Amino acid sequence: MATRTTPYKIAIFGPGDAGCIVIREATRLPEFQVVGAFVFSDKKKGVDIGTLAGIEPLGVKATGDWDEFLKIDCDVVVHTALDAPFLDPLADFVRLLEAGKNVVTSHPYSYLPARDAAFGEGIKNACKRGNATFHATGLNPDLMTQRVVTLLSGLSNDITRIELEEYFDCQDQANASVLQVIGLGGAIAETIDENSPAIWYQKHYNYQMIHHVGREFGVKIDRIEATKQCLEAPEDIIRPVMTVKKGQTALISYTSTGYTDDDKPFISIKITYFFSQQMKPAKLEKDNVYIVTIEGRPSSRTVLSLKPSYLTDATTIEGEPAAPAYLTFAVALLQAVPMVAEAPPGFKAPDVPEVHWKKDQRMHVASCYNEI
Repeated sequence: MATRTTPYKIAIFGPGDAGCIVIREATRLPEFQVVGAFVFSDKKKGVDIGTLAGIEPLGVKATGDWDEFLKIDCDVVVHTALDAPFLDPLADFVRLLEAGKNVVTSHPYSYLPARDAAFGEGIKNACKRGNATFHATGLNPDLMTQRVVTLLSGLSNDITRIELEEYFDCQDQANASVLQVIGLGGAIAETIDENSPAIWYQKHYNYQMIHHVGREFGVKIDRIEATKQCLEAPEDIIRPVMTVKKGQTALISYTSTGYTDDDKPFISIKITYFFSQQMKPAKLEKDNVYIVTIEGRPSSRTVLSLKPSYLTDATTIEGEPAAPAYLTFAVALLQAVPMVAEAPPGFKAPDVPEVHWKKDQRMHVASCYNEI
């Protein structure tokens, strides 16, 4: 394929915290051009999208009008709008796809067998009608669990246990409501309530990843168990985004474990959010974000750390107020844009490495999950 000389034009659907990171990073790079944004808040309508993202104006105003947004000439719509149990993202996806817009979303819709049949058929049919492509990606789901964990399995045979741990220090976040949704800053009893939004997110994100990697490894997941752990603040923790008072939740972990039909745990995904370094788990070094442990022949442990620089003493990323772990989220979305823009119409599954451990190497050789 010839090298493209013009930038990929992207429009942001729902430029909140994540979408604004995408705007800032895309604006830095010559291969991308941000040409529009769809917003839901009245106060954001008509505002320059550069201003929304905290950078110099780009000469393009955000809109809250569907017809106006769908007229924007773009290669890909990057969908970073809120996903929640009280919303219907499928309706937005279908409307975009049927209008001929390729979609890259940050939400966990990369493994359709984990969704109800109506959702999967809705996406695939909309792709056909609009001659468009749909792809879900991000740091996790997709990059870490479906791609990195699968790649690291190539170091071992006879794998019996996989653990993925994800850690985020949330003290520098700008949106207090997001922190409250995931469970920080509230009463312990409310945080661990089974009906809390945070529990919905745990199941919504982690379960599909567990089923997907189980499929790739040839391991049938019989059931998934969800657990949680909270630690209270030993004293008031005061940060610009909010104050977590003594006794309120200052660390919360959500663990989802997939069990095989013999009731043995095979894969666990543990996500831990903590508020300030004083709540950091003792085993972590300051910049640790992910730990992947694979028990096999041989066993391995991979620790991924992120920081502004390993060559200088920089404490922040130039031109980017978000922490490194949050920037990588936007990087994953942007790196998917060219692939989706050039892909044939339809559902685009994650790019799982074809060579990796399987329970039986004769299973689906050089063939990973995809949708026809």
